[in-house]
Amino acid sequence: MWSFLNPLFLSALAAAMIPLVLHLWQRQRIVIVPFSTVRFLKLAQKRSSNRMRLENILLWLLRTLILLLLALAFAMPILRITSFRQLVGASRRDLAIVWDVSYSMDYVSGQKKVWAASRDTVVALIEGLRHGDRVCLFLADDDVTPLIEQPTTDLEMVLSQVRALETGTTTSQLRPAVLAALSALKESGKREKELFIITDGQKLPWTSFSPISGSTAVTNRTDRTDTTNNPMAPTATPSWDAKSVDTDISIFTVLLGVSSPDNAAPLNLDIQPTLLMRDTPGQISVDLGHTGPEQTLTVSLTIDEQAASQRSVTLGKDGGAPCVFALPPLTPGTHPARIETSPDGIALDNIFYFLLRVHEKLPVLCVGTETDAFFLLHALNPGGAATTVASATTVASATTMNVQRVDPEAFTADRLSDYACIFLCNALPLAGQAMLALEQYAQHGGVVVIFPGDRATPADYANWTCLPAMPKAIIDFGADAQRQALRLVKRGDAIFQGMNIPPGTYPSVAATRELQWGKLGAESDVVITSDNDVPFLLRRKAGKGCVLFFSVSADRRWSNLPLSPFFLPLVHQIVHYSAGQEQSEPFIWTGRNLALTEIMGALPPKTELFDPTGRPVPLRPLKTGQGNLLGIETCSRPGIYTSQSAAGGQPEPAFAVNVMRSESDLTRLGTADVPTLTGLSAIRVAESKDDLMQLVKELRIGRPLAEPLLWLVLLLSIAELFLANRAARKTRTLTEQLKIDMTGHVKGTAASGG
Repeated sequence: MWSFLNPLFLSALAAAMIPLVLHLWQRQRIVIVPFSTVRFLKLAQKRSSNRMRLENILLWLLRTLILLLLALAFAMPILRITSFRQLVGASRRDLAIVWDVSYSMDYVSGQKKVWAASRDTVVALIEGLRHGDRVCLFLADDDVTPLIEQPTTDLEMVLSQVRALETGTTTSQLRPAVLAALSALKESGKREKELFIITDGQKLPWTSFSPISGSTAVTNRTDRTDTTNNPMAPTATPSWDAKSVDTDISIFTVLLGVSSPDNAAPLNLDIQPTLLMRDTPGQISVDLGHTGPEQTLTVSLTIDEQAASQRSVTLGKDGGAPCVFALPPLTPGTHPARIETSPDGIALDNIFYFLLRVHEKLPVLCVGTETDAFFLLHALNPGGAATTVASATTVASATTMNVQRVDPEAFTADRLSDYACIFLCNALPLAGQAMLALEQYAQHGGVVVIFPGDRATPADYANWTCLPAMPKAIIDFGADAQRQALRLVKRGDAIFQGMNIPPGTYPSVAATRELQWGKLGAESDVVITSDNDVPFLLRRKAGKGCVLFFSVSADRRWSNLPLSPFFLPLVHQIVHYSAGQEQSEPFIWTGRNLALTEIMGALPPKTELFDPTGRPVPLRPLKTGQGNLLGIETCSRPGIYTSQSAAGGQPEPAFAVNVMRSESDLTRLGTADVPTLTGLSAIRVAESKDDLMQLVKELRIGRPLAEPLLWLVLLLSIAELFLANRAARKTRTLTEQLKIDMTGHVKGTAASGG
């Protein structure tokens, strides 16, 4: 549909008659005079006249077209591609804005600030609305946060919220926010509907439209509600179907980031050994990631606010590199630490916070009665003395172990992550919640060692999903003990590293009772066998930890294993093996619904929690699969969190929080990739606020054609100038060519082309 912004200039179309008038005015009258002596020249004269007439007609047409186009250009024609209701200005408009608020939007490059540019763009879109138009606003973070869920006409209120908004500390997924925005526009009726996606051009948030299979998202201890255990995991929002998007919704996106971003960040770290002991050598290996050209950056390690070490690392183009730090000797306790890289475009991901938990002795928990755990306690602490405190017993040891015992009835899930290893000595059956806590303890890197006993039947093991094999029966050999030789299936197994067993020697036990297992489960193996390859000790990998299951008890009622010279070194090897397994997390990621019980254990009454700035953190009950647990609804500020008991004293480090590092990858999206990833061929893509506003103007008002017309006028003027010069070139007249003298005698010849 066509229209003109200055229709008055259409009257100038009459000027197109000027070249015609001039053309007719300049036509010369031809007077026919018989001249017998030059009759043979008529043919040459006719050819010359035809050529001149053709050139004049072309010039007339060009000059007429130039004047017509000039008149049209000054009339400012508009090619409208919208409805007639827009043409007459009677339509109302609903805007839905999806705004990326991930921390990559805080990128700064020289004078360009991506977040400020995105805010200016959102403000310009809202200020461009007319009275009666409506707007709604959705924030794209790790899910979707409706800032203005339903379209509203209160534009000033929306603008005030937009101007006060700052970037978040999470990653972003555009799909949930876009789906929410499309849902809000479904109630717009016959209004004009427009959807705007404001982002920085990072590829990551667009992949949520077509999730990459086999994603390696890092697991997290936040977000422990019934919905998901991983803030980066797909949410319950519907899948994306581009065909379901209404065709009457105009969709725009603007990619405001820099064309060649440059960002480096520490992505993850590994602490070895995972269980740190006093004055034990250790090291920290840091994975560095980088987007941009090759560069050399400085990486530093800080412990207890004291500079510990510094490295210089060269990172290749869009690549990464490891960086290893040696840990200095540390005293027992919890030490806050951080890895820091050189400043770059994103400040938030330059620091990686973590805690170093250093133990005086290896913490070990024995669950069982004093009688059932008697031999195990003395094996773990030869010559040690045990003192009973309430329902728990602490064994004072001169060795490297700190052993605690608790009765099965008093066993709870509190602070299991504090222990390197947990022994169950005839402890079953246990409460369902306690069994679930033990499974999670193993998943997070703990080692659970099970010694059977008379309290449990094979049916009491049925609810456990982490056992190497399910017990079938208990075999009783009667009074005659069966002496069995034990064989290590793999002498080089990690459990037996450092254990001195002379070649060709085989320890033995005399068993009166024995547990018989069924088929081995997944990721399970046999560690020790007895005669006829009967399994004696099984192991199953469970997450980062494992479960070890003996076929005999830890006391003398089933065998003489506790009295054999093999028992003490074996349990010591198991404890030291568990020290090599990953225990309590040195850090967690930002996210929602942090259950403090899994991080800090049971908190004493009136315990206060403080964020990295020292502000109190409100604690609320969270509904999880384990019931209501005390936790934090949103854990979004990176840094070291501290806790303080009601008794007072200095706040102690509780846990470290880091932003998800997937957002640090600033790999840019091309404008042609947006329709491909979304499946929306009609989506309009801009790379700046001005480009976006031009696209909006073309949609709402129409496409102005004045500039293209003026360019066409310029080209036609050049062609007219060339043709006019060619027609006006100096040529010899026919008289000159024939050399006709004053008496009429012809002395020359005419050119054939003339």
